[in-house]
Amino acid sequence: MLSIVFTTTLQAQFINHEAMRVQKDSSGFAGTIGLNVALIKNTSTIFTLGNTIYVQYRKKNHLIFFINSLNIKRVNEEDIIDKGTQHLRYNYKINEKIVWEAFAQTHYNTISKIDARQLIGTGPRFRVLYKEKYDAHIGTLVMYEHEKINEEQIVYNDDFRFSGYLTFQVFPVENISFTSTTYYQPRLDEFSDYRIYSQNSIMFKVIKNLSIGITYTATFDTEPAIGIPKFQYRLLNGISYSFN
Repeated sequence: MLSIVFTTTLQAQFINHEAMRVQKDSSGFAGTIGLNVALIKNTSTIFTLGNTIYVQYRKKNHLIFFINSLNIKRVNEEDIIDKGTQHLRYNYKINEKIVWEAFAQTHYNTISKIDARQLIGTGPRFRVLYKEKYDAHIGTLVMYEHEKINEEQIVYNDDFRFSGYLTFQVFPVENISFTSTTYYQPRLDEFSDYRIYSQNSIMFKVIKNLSIGITYTATFDTEPAIGIPKFQYRLLNGISYSFN
């Protein structure tokens, strides 16, 4: 078996925008670029190519950013679009502790039988802790979700969900950072139908704008598509380049 892997740290139906934010208070553009490539040879020849692009623009109290994540898989000369996510978010800074957020997202994942999942939501974000070497925020948003699930028969779902998250970052030394974000997303009309997503990353700065790291992601969905496990996890090594 031949295996070559070079992977980024964002490959899930939930976008962890916290891990990708560029810490920059001045106005203008900034962003992060990642790439993943995998080649596996056993009974089949499998080649995967993925990219993650984050671009933000800040002006005074306004911040807008866009994330695109796309994976393409080639199995025995056949191309398959494996999964992808596009996420657009706007932040308005009300004061030092409160930010109002609004976002729109589209996602698809052939492995999880998600042909399409579109989200739109809004709500406040609160800074609950801020020190030189660590900070923490809580988000409390409401979102509308439309999804198309590819089971034996196509299933369409339209729901309103609460989307709450806790995120914190720790900077123990100058070149090391740890980011953890956990989402809780129940249906507003049926709280027993919920999803939990957690992503935890540790990054090591190699040079000024280049970092490598390890990310652990875990998801739990009480109502996944038929045949899909409720609990899924992934451990990734990664590399990212930031520009500002």
